[in-house]
Amino acid sequence: MNQRNNNPNQTDRRLLTVSDKDIFVTVQKALLVGIILKNQTRADREESLKELTSLVKTAGSNPTIVQTKRVDRIDPKTFIGKGSINDLEVLSKANDIDVVIFDCELNPNQQKELREIFQCDVVDRTGLILDIFALHAQSKEANLQVELAMSVYLKPRLAGLGKTLNQQGGGIGTRGPGEAKLETDSRLIDNRINKLRKELKKIERQRLLQASSREKKNTPLVSIVGYTNAGKSTLLKSLTNSDAYAADELFATVDSLQRELPVKDVQEPLILSDTVGFIQNLPTTLIESFKSTLLVATSADLLIHVVDAATAIPEMHIATVREILKQIEVSANEIMVFNKVDKIDRASLNDLAERYPQALFISSLKQTGIDELVETISKEIYGETIKDSFLVEPKNLEHVNRFGEILEVKNSSDLLLIEIKMRSKLVSKLKDLKIMKDPK
Repeated sequence: MNQRNNNPNQTDRRLLTVSDKDIFVTVQKALLVGIILKNQTRADREESLKELTSLVKTAGSNPTIVQTKRVDRIDPKTFIGKGSINDLEVLSKANDIDVVIFDCELNPNQQKELREIFQCDVVDRTGLILDIFALHAQSKEANLQVELAMSVYLKPRLAGLGKTLNQQGGGIGTRGPGEAKLETDSRLIDNRINKLRKELKKIERQRLLQASSREKKNTPLVSIVGYTNAGKSTLLKSLTNSDAYAADELFATVDSLQRELPVKDVQEPLILSDTVGFIQNLPTTLIESFKSTLLVATSADLLIHVVDAATAIPEMHIATVREILKQIEVSANEIMVFNKVDKIDRASLNDLAERYPQALFISSLKQTGIDELVETISKEIYGETIKDSFLVEPKNLEHVNRFGEILEVKNSSDLLLIEIKMRSKLVSKLKDLKIMKDPK
């Protein structure tokens, strides 16, 4: 795993997930439990279980054993029922398992019951995702967002967790960004949650002010969105030659990154923004906590929807992203971009092109199709490049020059007659602002 913090003490010895036992291990051995609910098939859940395996690896643990259990009726105590639990308990003890991870969402009582049965940590899908967010949070804002989400998630799970909540841990479920650890006193946690929400509200207001300032300057914002590990950060680096963090792991980016994208024939660049990756069953606590970060997408003029061309289930990834965008009320137009085409064969590429005729196909890593993408973004934001003549006041000449290439200037009474190459939508905008007008 790509650790950003290269402190060997954090990777060599890590406290297990929020637990009532102080057990340190080098790497957690994990038992993964896939769930097949009523009316679902094994094929329906295979991709989710593969994703869970990748999540566990990203969290720094070893997915030692993977088991799938059919659940016709959810057991209120153990979720999967006594018989299945007995089988897993024997398997867990025989293999010295450190953490059992369920590919579903467990309620606090189920999690407590399962911990007592397995005598080790038990984590659900939500807790695992929260843990990875805590691992990758870098900025103050992201740390606040993760701590809020973890606090909301852990508050109803306090019973039986004991003193571990007050310790700095490193295993799944314990990584928290704040210096203030969760207290067992519910009132103190409520106070901390309220404080975190107030701090994030301040950041949200700052983002709204920044968006207002950007709109006043007519600076377009293009937001990159997509399923986790689709290659959004690599694309941002490729488009802007920036040093954005990118890694082949889930949720490598949890901070909102903004970089300038130079556009041909326009002196002032547009702003390109990366966002946190989406995933199926993304915890609602995360969506709420990361609201200030996701505001970038809500105020975007255009979306670049990045899809992993190598995934076996692009339709599910696309549907998941669009559902979350709908939840946060994002309505901007999108350019669909299939990334990682260097990882698929020609037949697979042709199949995707036939199914998604409006999409672009690129490789951020190999720089394939990047120029075409930049031109498509430019056309969507600014329109086609045209050459025409307009009248402008002398005081506005410098302003006009920032948005196009002035080819010729002539005096025309008290105005200037200019011939200019400019994007069509910028022409319309400057005419609407009465900065340029057509010759009589």
